Amino acid sequence: MRSATARKFGFSTVDLGLLVTILIWGVNYAAIKAALRELNPSVFNAIRFVLATATLAALARSRGGMPRIPRRDIAMLAMLGILGNTLYQMIFIQGIARTTAANASLIMSSCPMLVALLGAALRWDRLPRVAWAGVALAVGGLALLLLSGSRHNLVTGNLTGDLLILASAATWAAYTVLASGVMARTPPIAATLVTFIAGTPPLVLLALPSLARQDWGAVGVRGWFGVAFSGIFAIGLAYMLWNAGIAALGGARTAVYQNFTPVVAAAFAWLTLGERWTAGQFVGAAAVLSGIALTRRRARTPADAVEPAA
Repeated sequence: MRSATARKFGFSTVDLGLLVTILIWGVNYAAIKAALRELNPSVFNAIRFVLATATLAALARSRGGMPRIPRRDIAMLAMLGILGNTLYQMIFIQGIARTTAANASLIMSSCPMLVALLGAALRWDRLPRVAWAGVALAVGGLALLLLSGSRHNLVTGNLTGDLLILASAATWAAYTVLASGVMARTPPIAATLVTFIAGTPPLVLLALPSLARQDWGAVGVRGWFGVAFSGIFAIGLAYMLWNAGIAALGGARTAVYQNFTPVVAAAFAWLTLGERWTAGQFVGAAAVLSGIALTRRRARTPADAVEPAA
């Protein structure tokens, strides 16, 4: 169930935490792109998740340790850890290595639309006609974005990267929807730490061959800063704030905050990486964001008041 505070007030400290999360995630796209110039994607993922797990473990210890969590919730959180950490991150990091930071952030902003569609498919929500029009507009905008620009084709790999990011957005949407019930019952730090404990070891195991091949002498300040920022802030702290948002506000309202990420990411990538968009990409971006806004105009249903059971 959503908290009484979240129901009573339109904006709360939880919303503020989500805005901080979006700021961190927006900057993180450029930080990742810069770090991947010096680090193998799998190596980058493994190191930052070890850092994130250590960060959450230290936070949990500073607050008195882990609370007692029912076995069924531990099992659900472990499953979410594999979905939202291992699988999602494997797809995401390979995608962003092949496309631009701005494109990746914009495609990831389709998560609210995907959450709404998944909720409708599971009959936890109903979408009015205007929302379906928004879905069509957003899909058209994504198609235009994917196909615009002289570098976007299968040969150079940018389109492949965009499609991988789209697949990771669908994975994250599934995580957001499925996490609603268990996150509402479990303290955010504890819940996030369990998902990291479950999801980090597979990432490390899969990265072992790349860790052995990594040229560590080629990793400079930019690479280590990207790993540290991404692991400690974008993963460790931001995931905790995101899960707190899911617990207090529900998956749909939390997901809508990702609409703001492309603005931060595109601006920071323009300043630090020199990324530029074509006219077609600007039109596609406008269509995506407009479509997502329409998608959020959904009908009031019982799902607005009660989160789905885990």
